[in-house]
Amino acid sequence: MANRAGSNGIDATLYRKEGPWCTAFVDASLGTSAAQEAADGLPDTVARLLESQRAAPADIEAIRTAVRPAEGSPAPVARFVAVNNGEVVLDELVQGLRAGEPRVECGPFPNLVPLARARGGQFPYVVAEVGRDGGEIVLRHSAVPGISEERSVTGDPDEAHHARRVPGRYNEPQNRAATEEIWRRNADELARHIDEVVRDSGARLVVVSGDVKARELVVSQLSDATRALAGELDVHSRTGGADPASVEKAVQARVAEVLAADINELTEKIGNRAGGDRPAAVLGFEAVVGALQQAQAETVIVAGFQGEHSLLALAAEPWLATEDSGTPGAEILGSWPAPEVLLRAAALTDCSIRYVPSGVLPSGETIAALLRWPTSGGQD
Repeated sequence: MANRAGSNGIDATLYRKEGPWCTAFVDASLGTSAAQEAADGLPDTVARLLESQRAAPADIEAIRTAVRPAEGSPAPVARFVAVNNGEVVLDELVQGLRAGEPRVECGPFPNLVPLARARGGQFPYVVAEVGRDGGEIVLRHSAVPGISEERSVTGDPDEAHHARRVPGRYNEPQNRAATEEIWRRNADELARHIDEVVRDSGARLVVVSGDVKARELVVSQLSDATRALAGELDVHSRTGGADPASVEKAVQARVAEVLAADINELTEKIGNRAGGDRPAAVLGFEAVVGALQQAQAETVIVAGFQGEHSLLALAAEPWLATEDSGTPGAEILGSWPAPEVLLRAAALTDCSIRYVPSGVLPSGETIAALLRWPTSGGQD
């Protein structure tokens, strides 16, 4: 792939495909009679909206087919679909997000902002439920509750517990040592699989629950890199003695801690780098646009909607310009809401975008950027 998917997983090659593009961001929830009724009428609603924007018949039919309800997924759940020249290029569910009224758009490039906002700052993580006879390892993604990959590691429970079936035998040193060696081997196998999943997925968090002895053994045998990501939950979830809802709540609290730490790190970087004679961060809409025009922005942080602004989308570098630009330097595709043009320019310059809560940036700003190289002078 020619371009790294840097903007919240948004692939820049999508913006390089010639239009027309049509996108739809819709509610895909089921579970109530009202939701079922809305789902039944959704294809026709989306088709009418596309027709009003003069979409091609092939694009309309492609999206009509794709905007189906997410059967089996807990509400709320949204669906994002992008169609290019009659072909469905993206069809992605976003769990836990209320989409509201359908948002349907057509244009020379796709509006991927709803998808990017849903993905913003999210990450894969691993949940391992372990026992002395094995365990289960589940790869999840913080933006999409549910299982991405699951592995079961089964030791020999008959061997692992044979000493307990013979009264008094476990206390014999030789038998105890043999049993503990079996537990250690099972833990070593679990740790090996966890290391492998973390390495392959880029997981940023590992949560280990289960038998206390097994947890200690597994965590002690993880690689240094994986152990730095690992935390234990003091619950024996594999035996059925723990409330699944409580366990899940504890796991999600760990996920939220990682997300909050990310936001804190970003805002601290902005604050530390924005001052001085050669700042390596900029604050404010105009400054961020300028940084993107020079491909100088490494990460754009958006803490406000920016919907009050419009920008010119350009067919080539510098990819965007303000509407009062005298000579943009490339063919103008049109004037579009700033969030769409900013995301496109970020993806095409290999810059990531993070969407964070309002009020976290210095001086009440709603947008900022960390730079690849410092500017020549301080900001006003």
